[in-house]
Amino acid sequence: MILRKVLNTIYKILEFKFMIDFSKWILWEERGDFELKHYPGIYMISITDKNLHGLKVDYKDVVYIGMTNSRKGLCGRWKQLDNTIKGKEGHNGGRTIRSKLGPYDDWNKKLFVCAKAVACEVKRNKRTPEDLRIMGKIACLEYEALAEFKEITGTEPEYNKQ
Repeated sequence: MILRKVLNTIYKILEFKFMIDFSKWILWEERGDFELKHYPGIYMISITDKNLHGLKVDYKDVVYIGMTNSRKGLCGRWKQLDNTIKGKEGHNGGRTIRSKLGPYDDWNKKLFVCAKAVACEVKRNKRTPEDLRIMGKIACLEYEALAEFKEITGTEPEYNKQ
């Protein structure tokens, strides 16, 4: 049992060292279908006229890169983004997007999301040192994705302002 936990932790840490394996694009309204939505992770947003659903990610389509280590995982952070683009508050990137495009219901473009989630325990009273390391790697992954984006496009995502 202990050996399995150690091997699982090593695997999780090693997978961060190679490439960020994002999911394929998911239509925003179908984000609830993302299997690991209750875990922390990083995500990218595309706002486009194209139909990206089910396609492999191309950084040229990305307008925002974000991350979360919250207890509610990606779905909680996506809910904050959804609320904000619809007129409420709670997500800085969403506020930037809404300030340029107006409320989501008025858009004539489609919103897509892709993600890289990692199963780990984020609750303070339950997480292990390995979980904390994984959470740190998730924060690093956001910057790795931003760096890859900049290498490919020569700039940073349009709606990442910090």
